[in-house]
Amino acid sequence: MSVIHGELGLSEEHRAAVSSYLRFSKYQRAQRLRSIEACFQDVKDTRLVDDTYTLEEVRELLDSLGDVVKAEVEGELLHASHTNSLLLTRLFKQAQKWHLTLDADTSDLENKELLEEIKKFEEKEGDHSWAGTIPSPRKRTLAPLAPLTETEGPLALLQAEIQRLTQENIDLSQRLQSAKGQVSEVSKGKTEASLNLQQAKDELNRIKNGLANRPTSEDVTELCNEVERMRLQLSAEIENHEAAQDQMARDLTTSKQGLQQVKAQLQLAEKELEKKFSQTGAFQNMKKMLNKKNDQIKALRKRLREFEPNAEEAMLEEV
Repeated sequence: MSVIHGELGLSEEHRAAVSSYLRFSKYQRAQRLRSIEACFQDVKDTRLVDDTYTLEEVRELLDSLGDVVKAEVEGELLHASHTNSLLLTRLFKQAQKWHLTLDADTSDLENKELLEEIKKFEEKEGDHSWAGTIPSPRKRTLAPLAPLTETEGPLALLQAEIQRLTQENIDLSQRLQSAKGQVSEVSKGKTEASLNLQQAKDELNRIKNGLANRPTSEDVTELCNEVERMRLQLSAEIENHEAAQDQMARDLTTSKQGLQQVKAQLQLAEKELEKKFSQTGAFQNMKKMLNKKNDQIKALRKRLREFEPNAEEAMLEEV
């Protein structure tokens, strides 16, 4: 796995790629500056041959020099635009190969803080020696992007998918535990509501018995209304608890199903990773080396038995 550095937040490979591109851009700027200096030197050598010039001649000279410099600057800007577009195109193609979608936020190109970070990074990289890395003046195109290594290919994608599925498995397990806790709380609330209902019924019976000694119609009506209100309220609470318990049970079932799906995907990804690893060149080479060593050991044992029949038995006894 690539190590992420604090500087620019890039891995070592990406940091090296940015540094290489900055060196390429610096070389191109130096070439353009030399071209512009050559334009001025050419004017000095070919046009400034007289001691005095008229105003019209000076204007014509400056206009001619301005056209040449403008063409050089425009060519440099156009070349820089095409170079950046080519680099983005190569990166996008590389991302599309793995079904990835990259987004280029052009608003960040005017971010002074980010540009200052790039400037400091280039200055820091410029302090190191990079002789021999300047591209040839005849080649004005960027070097091709390095192909994806084995650590950045299908194995890395499978590993990332396994990590994602593992994290999702952990999240689902936590949700499952949380759902079980909520179901337990709902069950506890239902039990408490049942106790409250039983207490209300006992209170109602007690009130009815008390009303037998005070048979006032108004008091009886008021108490009956109060008891009915309490009964309806408790019934509503019980229904709400039952509905919540049913919802928790459905969520628990859904979470269990999701957990089983994630486990199946995780097992499939692990099998795919093992299959990919067995197909790698390193694994095949190691297998060939082991077979070759086994053949050599068998041949040596055969020769040892031919020349010294008792030597192999002695070696086995020592072992």
